[in-house]
Amino acid sequence: MRTMRDAERFAEDYLGKLFYFALKKTGNESDADDLTEDIAEAVLAGLSRGDEPVNFDAWVWAVARNRWKRWARRKYYGPDGSFEDVDGMEAVLSDGEDMEASFVLSEDLKTLRRELAFIRRDYRQILVAHYFENKSVSAIAREFSIPLGTVKTKLQSSRRKLKEGMEMARTFGKRSYQPENITFHMDGMTGDFGQPWSILTHLLYKNIFLEAYENPSTAEELALELGIALPYMEDELDYLVREELLKKSGNKYETAFRIYSREEQLAQNRAAMQTAKAVWPLLREFIDGTEAACRENGVDWYGGGISYENAKWAILTRTADLQYWEALEDLDDSPLPTRPDHGCWTITGYETVDFEIPPFVGQHGYVDPEDKNREHELIWSQYKFRYADLADRTPVHLTWLEALAIWQVAVGRAEECDPDALAKVMEYGYVSRDGQGQLTAGVVCFAGDPGKILKALPKSEENRLSELWNRAVELLKEKKARWSGYRSYILAEALSSSWLTYEEGKTPDTVGAYLYR
Repeated sequence: MRTMRDAERFAEDYLGKLFYFALKKTGNESDADDLTEDIAEAVLAGLSRGDEPVNFDAWVWAVARNRWKRWARRKYYGPDGSFEDVDGMEAVLSDGEDMEASFVLSEDLKTLRRELAFIRRDYRQILVAHYFENKSVSAIAREFSIPLGTVKTKLQSSRRKLKEGMEMARTFGKRSYQPENITFHMDGMTGDFGQPWSILTHLLYKNIFLEAYENPSTAEELALELGIALPYMEDELDYLVREELLKKSGNKYETAFRIYSREEQLAQNRAAMQTAKAVWPLLREFIDGTEAACRENGVDWYGGGISYENAKWAILTRTADLQYWEALEDLDDSPLPTRPDHGCWTITGYETVDFEIPPFVGQHGYVDPEDKNREHELIWSQYKFRYADLADRTPVHLTWLEALAIWQVAVGRAEECDPDALAKVMEYGYVSRDGQGQLTAGVVCFAGDPGKILKALPKSEENRLSELWNRAVELLKEKKARWSGYRSYILAEALSSSWLTYEEGKTPDTVGAYLYR
């Protein structure tokens, strides 16, 4: 295209000459730079509208003198003053043409706007201020508190980047038109504003995490891959770094947590299914055997406010957890990292998969926003089953006062309950009142971990049940089970064998809840 060829010729052959022309006319470098930019803008704007001068050299110098005349009139005489025309030169621009038009390097304004979206923030601000807001180089230097020379250098660099970008055919990445999804698992406590869950639900953020996982990327690369204008991408990246979901090194960003690929999950799924099938018979025999031995010998294992069928949900999951943790002798039990806004959590990501996985089982506790001085350590938790919508039927977390109220009812100290907290846990279904006004905690109330319970049984029973426990732990060690979803696979085995059953309207919403007395 001739327009582009003429623009390139102008940039290569005339900019230096025009600067010396402007310097001679103005007498100082600062004004010369402004006048040179003014002339260049006029020439390129004319070319962008399709002007095709027969004598290119004469046309450029005519434009230069015309712009010098207008510049001098504005500077020395004001808008109403007169100025002697340049001898022998005729104005080559038609009446009414706006020579303050925006800086254009091609005939496609959309392409210009596209390229502006991919220029770095500090360069883009200067470019827009100069060419779109008509600010002088010196005014920009004052506004941004940077040296005059820096403004000039960045203008030159940004013009070059614009030219290069407009000559290339940019190709947005696949994520710009076909975003992927990702699921998450969190350990810990959310921040004051629900972080990280309030952030992780956004599809844009999910694809930033996927693209930047083990792939350090610049803001420009991420903007291009996701088809997002750089100004918006920069703002989102800054936010994700502040929230500690991205980490920044130099000018590159990388996802700050582990994401398991489909292939990794498939391998884990197969291993977990095999391990759960092997461990499940031992686990079932241990739980049923312990319950029978406790009942026959008058040993209280899980309290009297809940039936064994309903207690199984918490007993099974808690026992599976304890065996799993015992098998992991090198388990990292270091405190969870503190996060912004009083959060304390770790996050793990999982790419979406096309194979069936068991219902997820999470574990939730209580929150203590006022950080009260507690009179004792309260152990309260609830396993949340993503099965039959059970997970969503009770609050995500109880408050410390609510958890304490359940414990107080369980140990016979209901008169000490905070009235509001007691009302809440009754509303949720954790505590009920019978016809005689007696309060009962309908949750598993452990008298201790299995080791303590077994020691209260006859020695023969203790030895038999301990052997089952140890065989399950050794099997987990042998299988080298190291994945966060183990309890989900055990739940799947218990449900498929009908050892655990769910009946709509009969199974309480609160199954999975437990405390230690």
